[in-house]
Amino acid sequence: MSIHEKEIASLKHKNGQLEHLTFKDNSTVELKAIYARPDFEEHCKIPETLGCEFTEQGHIKVDMFQKTSEEGVFAIGDSTTPFRSVANAISAGNIAGAVLNNAMIEEEFRL
Repeated sequence: MSIHEKEIASLKHKNGQLEHLTFKDNSTVELKAIYARPDFEEHCKIPETLGCEFTEQGHIKVDMFQKTSEEGVFAIGDSTTPFRSVANAISAGNIAGAVLNNAMIEEEFRL
């Protein structure tokens, strides 16, 4: 196994199976798998527009109840964590839903 730190120009595959990649210097390397860790980028601008804070990695900053830095704004899933999985998103959504439900019940009783 070797590590190549050159800019990639293209990937070649056959029916979705990687064959080789070509670097910008026109050198090539055969491969069966590739591992990469691209920087995270939030493509939706709504959290930024709302004024939410972000972590150094670019995720929406939330507390343990999925609350953002903006009052009444919650965030869950891949936008809030590098742990990208359906199970994690479901868990975060369940927590946020319970906290929101409790807040709405308390607000209704105060009226």
